[in-house]
Amino acid sequence: MAEITPQKVVPHPKAELAKPHDLRSLVHDMSQWRHAPVDNVHLILVSLGGAVPEAKHTPEMISQIGNGLCHLAGHRGIRIYQVAPADFAVLVRMSGQILMDLLRDLKVELLRVVERHCPENFGAINQNRFVMLFNLTEHYRVAAERVAKYALDAQKAHDPEANQQKTLRPLSPEDLEHVLHAIKKFGSDKFLKAFMRDQVVVRNVPGSAPEPCMHEYFISMDSLRKPLFIDVEMRASGPLFNDFTRVLDQIVLRAFRHLEPTPMPFSINVNVVTVFTAAFADFMDHTPKDVLSRLTFEFRQADIVEHFDQFEIARGMIQAMGAHIGVDKIFPQTLGLVDLDYIGASYAKVQWRESAEDVLRERGKTFKYMIECGVQPILIRVDSPRAMTVGAELNVHTFQGFLIDDLLRKRAA
Repeated sequence: MAEITPQKVVPHPKAELAKPHDLRSLVHDMSQWRHAPVDNVHLILVSLGGAVPEAKHTPEMISQIGNGLCHLAGHRGIRIYQVAPADFAVLVRMSGQILMDLLRDLKVELLRVVERHCPENFGAINQNRFVMLFNLTEHYRVAAERVAKYALDAQKAHDPEANQQKTLRPLSPEDLEHVLHAIKKFGSDKFLKAFMRDQVVVRNVPGSAPEPCMHEYFISMDSLRKPLFIDVEMRASGPLFNDFTRVLDQIVLRAFRHLEPTPMPFSINVNVVTVFTAAFADFMDHTPKDVLSRLTFEFRQADIVEHFDQFEIARGMIQAMGAHIGVDKIFPQTLGLVDLDYIGASYAKVQWRESAEDVLRERGKTFKYMIECGVQPILIRVDSPRAMTVGAELNVHTFQGFLIDDLLRKRAA
């Protein structure tokens, strides 16, 4: 384990010429740690695929990232592994500010390359996807599963049948037309019934079983891709993806009367600009007051920040009709960026990730302020019981995610 232990910076005399180690080396080093574990060893994954669609990856871009990471590794005395064509890994023993500084430098290295080659994707990057941190002492299994998936993908890449599959492409204007054509052909009500999904939010108070408290209705991108554009990379498709979601907003609003929403509180997701469309006006005019009183419109935090002037007007319109405001997709690192009480939010959905536990705890004062202001925090994308434990530490008792779905299914069975 000598390769992952140094905390001292040891400049490499030829750092620019160094090459990343391979996936096999990473598996070997992680296996060594598994047999003789020590504290404060972290696996860090750096994924170009989490920032830019695969169709936009170029050999020059990947080469620049690899060279930059190797240069950084040489100066910090650490090892870089290339675990996939556009993914890299770092295995280090460090903690505290030294680890935070390394994470920052890794992010900066990748962001510089993305800004240079794909500036149109720069603003849509989700930092939770392109740099991921795993403490092996606490999350070895999750880290090992990630590495195992890289090995499986590498095996598939050498499979002749797999190589015949088409490379995923970015979303295109023609895809939007394809969706609109499907709606005209089948009708918006059938379209919505085929692709609309709902997910329960539960309240989990210690000592009691989780109890459903609201439903979120949304169009499932996964179910939509399969029949309409299976070869499209939906993530990080730039501004066109936002245009696509605005089209879906209007479909939901126009066809929602064909559904029977739950009698408990419920929510739907919309973009800020959707509030100013005819579809939204018709929805508000024809939806009964008792339904509106149970309805929350969820806006992404990034969308609120980008269109804040329009949001203030939209908020007044929604609240005047008796509906509510929720804030969706708040990354732990950006919690507190927006004053949720000031913008009139009833609740705020914060994304859970095991690698963000420390960040969430650092935001303890922000959670406390939210609760005191009457803004209910909800941890979403919950896939581990750990989320509920960390939530309880922060006085957060409301959760949503696949783990919650599984718990409710098991209880019903």
